[in-house]
Amino acid sequence: MNLEEILIDCVKKVNGHDIIVYDMMQRSPFYDKMILASVDSLRQANAVVSYIEDSFKDTNYKIRNVEGGNSSWVLVDCNDIILSVFTEEERAHFALEKIYMDYPSKKIED
Repeated sequence: MNLEEILIDCVKKVNGHDIIVYDMMQRSPFYDKMILASVDSLRQANAVVSYIEDSFKDTNYKIRNVEGGNSSWVLVDCNDIILSVFTEEERAHFALEKIYMDYPSKKIED
């Protein structure tokens, strides 16, 4: 599995939903993709990070940083891909989809 597939799989393991992958290659010199996902609770958001850490143990992938642990928006920096996991309320509040609306994207089926 590639990095994107691993991250999406980790989100799905906790019943994450509304997953969108944005192609940032022509827009950002810092990362290639941004993944947005929603969860129903803080516990699920924290579980995503745990699943990622476990999934990376036997790979060359690394987590550079995690921001917002135990909050309604957890950002996981995996170098080439940034994963943002939100509670639904927090995602609606920040509405990043409006910022990225012109970026190439794909919606991942739940």
